[in-house]
Amino acid sequence: MKIADVAKALGSEAPADAGEVTRLVHPADAASRADLALALTPDAVAALAGVKPGAAVVRAETPLPEGVVRIPYRGHERLALAILTRLFDPGPVVVPGIDPRGVVAADAVLAPGVSVGAYAMIGSGTTIGPRSRVLPGATIGSNVVIGEGCTIHAGTHISDRVRIGNRVIIHPNAVIGSDGFSFVPVRNPDGSRNPIDQPARIYSVGTVVLEDDVEIGAGTTIDRATLRETRIGRGTKIDNQVQIGHNVTIGESCLICGMAGIAGSVVVGDRVLVGAAAGISDHIVIGADVTIGADAGVVTDIAAGAIVTGSPATDRKLSIERYMNIGRLRMVIPKVHALQKRLDALEKGGEGG
Repeated sequence: MKIADVAKALGSEAPADAGEVTRLVHPADAASRADLALALTPDAVAALAGVKPGAAVVRAETPLPEGVVRIPYRGHERLALAILTRLFDPGPVVVPGIDPRGVVAADAVLAPGVSVGAYAMIGSGTTIGPRSRVLPGATIGSNVVIGEGCTIHAGTHISDRVRIGNRVIIHPNAVIGSDGFSFVPVRNPDGSRNPIDQPARIYSVGTVVLEDDVEIGAGTTIDRATLRETRIGRGTKIDNQVQIGHNVTIGESCLICGMAGIAGSVVVGDRVLVGAAAGISDHIVIGADVTIGADAGVVTDIAAGAIVTGSPATDRKLSIERYMNIGRLRMVIPKVHALQKRLDALEKGGEGG
């Protein structure tokens, strides 16, 4: 890749004849003039000493070894990392066309440029848009709609009638469209018994909709709706091993970290951040721009813009204060015991006098 093209992608400039690079590396790993070093943090800048990559992405004021092409960058280092890794990511190895070991239903419609890997299965009535890739071992049910430019990784299962937009990425072993966990319990909430011997299944006859540019992590499961749809909004990114229950609606551009669990019929606004292992109870409404801390337990609605932590989840400042007060108990309890002894002594003295 031309160094000038890398600079252009970063909104910067480099000499048009600056040459080419083939790898993006940490400065400590730079081994040749074909390497592009990213050095926007102090430790990375320090690692530039003694190495000579072909070019380096650095702050404008950062000194460089002689002969290294400078690509100045003024934005946040993680944004630079996002842009550069997109440029240099080779992506999965995909063999063009349909592997003869794949199984594609006779009435499935595959647009030009679709690739299907070995042992992948595509069901009846399914349509897949241009340039989408179904990797080996993936299973796609019947009457599924998949847009253009999608990547369905190995081992993924997409159930019948699911609808997927454009440029969606689903990582290995995710399950999209499994039945929701919805049963009539033997006992009612008030403790009285229903006239049934065991929990009665409520079947899931709805679907799942993944809008454009959604990314689903490995091992994540998204349940289909009872009657209508479970919907994941445009640009939302979901980490590995996340559980999304039936009837859930998640807004646009959300980030949901690993092992979070969202119970049925939750509504999540746009740009919400959900920390790792957080749990959200059913029928909760979460406003836009909310941040939910890791391991939080959400049991009530959350207003837009709030930052909550703890279990039960509450305002971050209040939650921190509560935890600090728990730590202070080790100092308070001995004083309480001492006061109790004095009180007991005073009461005994009063009885004797």
